[in-house]
Amino acid sequence: MGSDVMQAVAGDSLRLEKGSVNGIPFIFCSMKDDKPKPLVVLSHAFSGSKDMWTGYLRELASLGYYAVALDNRGHGERKGAAFESVAFVEGKVDVCAVRMLIKETADDIPTLVDLFVAQDEVDGDRIGMVGVSMGGFITFRALVIESCISVAAPVIASPYWDDIPKDMAVVYGSGVQEALEGYSRKYSPARHVDRFYPRALLIQVGSKDVHFNLERVVQFHRKLETHYYDAPDKLELVVHEGIGHEFTPPMWAKVKNWLQTHL
Repeated sequence: MGSDVMQAVAGDSLRLEKGSVNGIPFIFCSMKDDKPKPLVVLSHAFSGSKDMWTGYLRELASLGYYAVALDNRGHGERKGAAFESVAFVEGKVDVCAVRMLIKETADDIPTLVDLFVAQDEVDGDRIGMVGVSMGGFITFRALVIESCISVAAPVIASPYWDDIPKDMAVVYGSGVQEALEGYSRKYSPARHVDRFYPRALLIQVGSKDVHFNLERVVQFHRKLETHYYDAPDKLELVVHEGIGHEFTPPMWAKVKNWLQTHL
C-alpha cells in the first residue's frame, strides 16, 4: 500500500500504520478483521500534521471505521524547508499561498480515496470526510471535486476563499484582496452550491470565530437548504455559542454522532 509502509502497535484489536501514495503521507487505523468498513478521511488544521489525529483515528477505528489522516500540502512530512517562505512573508501569513495549499490538498483526496477503496476492508459505498480549520476548507473543496464522499463534517471553516482572517497577522497590501477574489472565483466551494446535495453535511462554527466571515457561512447554509428541502436531516449548521476559532470536545462528539447516523 503505497511506499514506506510502517506498522505500529495499536493494541490487541487495532492496527495503526503509516504509508504514502504519490507523495501523500498518511496514517490509518482500523480493526484487525476482514469486515468491510466505512472509510473516513481526516484533514488537520494549519501548522498541524496527520499525527495530531492519532487518538481520533484509534477512537474511530474502535467504532468500526477505517480511519485515515493525511498530511496537508506544506505540512508534516510534506513541510520541507521552504514552508516558511511559502506560507509566510516577514512573519505574516500569506493567505493566497495558504489557499493554494488548500486547493492542492483537496486535489490529493481522490488519489487517497482510490487507494483505500481498493482495499477489501473498505466499503467503497460509504466514504466520509472530516476537517478542522484548514482541513475544513479542504473538506468543502473535496466535496466539490470528489463525488464519492457521501458524508462530511467541516469544522470551524468556510466555503468562501476571499475572507481575510482577523485572528492572525496576515499579508495585506495592494493586490492581495484582488488576488484572493480571483482565486475564489476559480476554486471557492461556495460557487458550487448545487454539488453538495444529497451528501450528509454537518457544518460547525463558533459564534465568536473571526477567522472567516461567520455570517457568510450562515448564508451559505441557507442557500443549501433550498437543495435539501426533501432531506433536511442530511444538512445541519451548528453555531457553538461563546466559542472562537477552536476545535472543542463537543464539536468532536457531534462529528462522531453525525458519522454514526449517516455513514
